[in-house]
Amino acid sequence: MESRPLTNSGQALQGTVSGVYALQSSGKPGDDGAVIDIRGVGTFGDNSPLVLIDGFPGRISDVNPNDIQSISVLKDAASSSIYGSRAANGVILITTKKGSSGNLRVNYTSYFGKQSPTRLPKVLNSVQYTTLYNEAAINSGNSATYSDATIAKYAAHNDPMFPDIDYFKVYYGDANMQNHRLNLSGGSDNVNFALMLGHLNQDGVLVGTNYKKTDFRSNIDAYFLKDKKLRISAKLAGNLGVKNEPTDLWNAEWYATLAPIHPLKNAQGQWVAVNGERNFYGEIQEGSTSINKRYNFSGQIEGEYKILPGLSAQVTYGYNVISSNVNAFHANLTLYKQDGNSFPLASNLNVTNETDVQTMLTSLLKYNKSFGKHDITLLAGYSEEEFTYDWQSGYRANFVNNTQRVLNLGDAATQTNNSGAYDLGLRSFFGRINYAFAGKYLLEANLRRDGSSRFAKGHQWGTFPSFSGGWVMSKERFMQNLSWLNMFKLRGSWGRLGNQNISNYYNGSDILSSGQNYSLGGTLYSGVAITSMTNKDLTWETAQQFNLGTDISLKNNIDITFDYFNKKTKNLLLVQQIPLTMAQSAPYANAGEVQNKGIEGSINYRTQFANGIKLRVGFNASHIINRITKMNVAEQLTSPKAIKVGAAINSFYGYQMDGIYQISDFTWQNNSDPSIPYASRNYTIKPGVVQVTNYTARPGDIKYKDFSGDGMVDMTNDRRIIGSQFPDLTYGFNFSVEWKGFDLGCFLQGVQGIQGYTYYEIATPFSGFANMGSWWLNRWTPENPSQTLPSLSLDGVRNNIHSSFYMDNASYLRMKNIELGYSISPKVLSKAGIKSLRIYGNMQNAFTITKFKGFDPEQTVDQVRAQAFPQVRVTTVGVNVNF
Repeated sequence: MESRPLTNSGQALQGTVSGVYALQSSGKPGDDGAVIDIRGVGTFGDNSPLVLIDGFPGRISDVNPNDIQSISVLKDAASSSIYGSRAANGVILITTKKGSSGNLRVNYTSYFGKQSPTRLPKVLNSVQYTTLYNEAAINSGNSATYSDATIAKYAAHNDPMFPDIDYFKVYYGDANMQNHRLNLSGGSDNVNFALMLGHLNQDGVLVGTNYKKTDFRSNIDAYFLKDKKLRISAKLAGNLGVKNEPTDLWNAEWYATLAPIHPLKNAQGQWVAVNGERNFYGEIQEGSTSINKRYNFSGQIEGEYKILPGLSAQVTYGYNVISSNVNAFHANLTLYKQDGNSFPLASNLNVTNETDVQTMLTSLLKYNKSFGKHDITLLAGYSEEEFTYDWQSGYRANFVNNTQRVLNLGDAATQTNNSGAYDLGLRSFFGRINYAFAGKYLLEANLRRDGSSRFAKGHQWGTFPSFSGGWVMSKERFMQNLSWLNMFKLRGSWGRLGNQNISNYYNGSDILSSGQNYSLGGTLYSGVAITSMTNKDLTWETAQQFNLGTDISLKNNIDITFDYFNKKTKNLLLVQQIPLTMAQSAPYANAGEVQNKGIEGSINYRTQFANGIKLRVGFNASHIINRITKMNVAEQLTSPKAIKVGAAINSFYGYQMDGIYQISDFTWQNNSDPSIPYASRNYTIKPGVVQVTNYTARPGDIKYKDFSGDGMVDMTNDRRIIGSQFPDLTYGFNFSVEWKGFDLGCFLQGVQGIQGYTYYEIATPFSGFANMGSWWLNRWTPENPSQTLPSLSLDGVRNNIHSSFYMDNASYLRMKNIELGYSISPKVLSKAGIKSLRIYGNMQNAFTITKFKGFDPEQTVDQVRAQAFPQVRVTTVGVNVNF
């Protein structure tokens, strides 16, 4: 991980750990972390694993990759269970670097790089767009919209009001970045310390985006009393991240898909309103940006006292606070319409302050004892966590200018404000016993009892046990004569974990909302009312997992790990749909069951040849099947995604495309007269040819599969699960070689058996103001009877139907990282007091092999439209020096 110039530590898990699917959320600075799923998705809510940074819950994005000593991923229920209520989705343990006794050690790393979008869809130019628009208008029974003279103006490229603009190139471009890191460590026999400082400055490939982050981390361990019986440790960390982005970020991404015919500026250099509406690029340039300042501080103090040999007590207190200030400004500017008229956009500012505080107190009693061939370890503990969150917001409009973004400079008559506050508490008791005999028979048992304030009384507490066992067969006499084997171990585990992560802090309580009006005697009075339904029977979501695995180490430096697992999550937490007539927001319910089962494995090989070449190769792969096995509430059969028994969570749902209607599927007036234009014929579908309830089909329309066999495709009987957003197979390949100071490493990561959905912008013909993908040049026409692309139409009823037509194969193989470095000989450096110096060049997301035709195939599960913040290709050069 140290050799990769990562901006977010979550990216380090991509393709490196079997059973872990880490998807980079986007290429946006400050939000480029990974969405991490461990052994599939087992909940309808937040599936994020619990991240513990030196034992304290936190965000993986708040740890600088260079500060990490090691990352451990706990995947099965037995290993995760001791961490309790938020471990149902797996646990990621991060240990940061510590000091050690000896002289002061100084490390400095730095890199500079350039970013560019990995992929932007190819779209039409103005002549292609207007020509195809005319074709669609005629197909819809209208006359052509653009005359030949108008199209010629677009082709001439000499009038800003008749442009030919690729808006992807307007909104996106190359961006610079740089990172600097300084680490100091050292200590004496009784005190060890490590101090880490860093700064990241990353521009974004989207106009108006930038992220600057300054962070620090310090770890101090001090030992007191005779034989170092008392240890006091202090860990302090913090960062300030300043993120700049367009105030209307979604709209900026949307307008990047604009058709090429929309002017950006007129001949006078004034911003032009797109179809009389907005011009988000111009607004960004004039100052419509949002500044998000996020402050994070985390502090821990820990004491451990050795009471007796093998017996110790430990107490840890941790405090973490995240404070953010969002200053979202809309600039004052004038937009000009294409007819010469203009209209002003008044400035306004919305300021939001948020404070999120988490505290944790943990007490542990630890005991270990060895006698004869027996080793026993006992652990008993208590912990409590408290979460408090509050926010305030203020708004004003009509500011003095576009540069002073302070609330009191706006019009006081326009001001509004709002606020909110929430609390959450967790309390836990837990214990663990670990026993080993002769180093070859291993047993462990855990028991944890967790309580959550989210639930009503009587449902707050859950009990979660786990058991695991291992057999080191290679230590048995009958295997000790195998010359090719170093170690062979079988292991198995079973456990049950709880999850209470839902967005509602007070699901078990009736909440009174203010601002509700009552009519008394014909007069309205302000009051309070219950506006959200409450489910007081709601209880813990429970994940039960069985795991069977093996670890093998061969004497030719080959290590193999293989696992089979079966995870069932019951009492799933899901918002239950209720009739609109109830006029309240819906409550959560324990809605059903989900199963994740699969296999995962890895193999690693390392060797050193006689000529000094060091080689290391690694491969890992995972196959996971996700399936909803039971629903206690109604299935949610909405397109393009559904929650349906027998399918994966949030599977794509809609019609199955079955080709394109051809002229031969119809009869028409004067069908012996070829002189009648195709679009003017009155078509009648032939008997036996499937029909669609949504519209009267004609040649060139999409034909859908008639699953019911009644000859008519309708929503009730013929929609099906058509794809999944979770891969059948994830894999990664690592390769590194070193020789005479040179080192070369590459890392490939891929997924197989996954679908992506591209809808509306660029994918649907003439959607709003958007352009179209260049693949539409191969649309159906009488001269080109395509079976894959329909004819063009301005009738959204024909083309805007959720179906497999908008679904693509999103499988890919990506060169995630490739790096070449050179370490200068220590003999050369010693005179300058330098211990080591390495220079390198690196490229991330170097290339991608995929059939996906939209944006980058690495998409988050909520992305179903054609606008997105693309992933980025990053080319860097850097240096790593130790003193």
